[in-house]
Amino acid sequence: MKRTLTALLLSLTLLLTLTAPASALEVPTFEKVNVYTSGQFDDVPAGSRWADNVQAVYEFGLMGGLTADVFDTEGSLTIAQAAAMACRLHSAYCSAEPDLTETVSAGGSPWYKPYLDYAIAHEFASFDKVDNFNAPITRGDFAGLMWAATPQEVLPAINSVEDGAIPDVPMGDYYAEPVYTLYRAGILTGNDAYGTYTPDSTISRGAVAAIVSRIAAPALRRSLTLAKQPFRPVPMAELANLKSLRKNANDEELSQAYAEALKIVTPLADLPREEQLYGIAVALRQRFEDNMSYSMETPHYNDPYGYLVLGSASCAGCTRATGLCLNILGIPYEHVNENQYSHQWCRVNLGGVYWICDAYGLYCGPEPAPYAHPYL
Repeated sequence: MKRTLTALLLSLTLLLTLTAPASALEVPTFEKVNVYTSGQFDDVPAGSRWADNVQAVYEFGLMGGLTADVFDTEGSLTIAQAAAMACRLHSAYCSAEPDLTETVSAGGSPWYKPYLDYAIAHEFASFDKVDNFNAPITRGDFAGLMWAATPQEVLPAINSVEDGAIPDVPMGDYYAEPVYTLYRAGILTGNDAYGTYTPDSTISRGAVAAIVSRIAAPALRRSLTLAKQPFRPVPMAELANLKSLRKNANDEELSQAYAEALKIVTPLADLPREEQLYGIAVALRQRFEDNMSYSMETPHYNDPYGYLVLGSASCAGCTRATGLCLNILGIPYEHVNENQYSHQWCRVNLGGVYWICDAYGLYCGPEPAPYAHPYL
């Protein structure tokens, strides 16, 4: 399913620069074309979670019930239904030819073909690679389709949502820009205090009613402030440099070293990368100043267990202890002079500038030249 829908969204993405047609853009007040009676749907009682949203989309003619008595708030939305909804929004916001009413009146088989024709004609969607229009649409693809169909001028930001702040929507994902735009516009709010969106799951008709009603009626848009995500350290088994970090330590010994490193990095988790590196170097140097000894002979002198638990290590052990702290924060590094009879340190790429993080060498900062240490 996701592969088919990915193709759908990728097609949308190619057309985004053409989302606003050359014809006149309007910011309308949606007209009420239906009369809604509170509680007319058995599954949407007055005052319930989706009541205001269902009323709005029903009155505006953007959605109807599954039957006269059931809206089906928990049911899934299909690709075809999403396409029809996107066309209705686009038609309301953009006065353009061909007109949606005329296109739908011309008919076609299956029922959704006129909507596909309209979307393609107005260049906000392409469906060439969709092979099953009755399949449920994902939340990520639905957000992308609504975004592509809606002029960006009517989606002003009312919320501050930083890039990367939504836990399960990395900025590199194909639906990231639509999702972040709709969060900032107060149309999407997420599933929890952190803004988790679950873009790969299907979307319920109740959630669809909320999204579409907020696009159509700005008064329904929501202000939000995403809660700060708790620090999630990289698990030991997923450390980027795990093989090197282990060196001579077994699982239990490395686990003990991991626990000590975690104490160092947890207070640094929310700081900029440069400050994290500096904080690690200072903390590890302080450990040495307090009660450690330099050694190239004691057990585990060249791994983080020796430095963080046994309190005796060489520069190799210090480097791997540093690397363990870096990896727990999700920072990859290069072990300079690894397994050589020479001074060793961690080399870290910070946005194209390479830094040295070296507690034993008393330096943390940009390298003066590639692989050069300022004090050696």
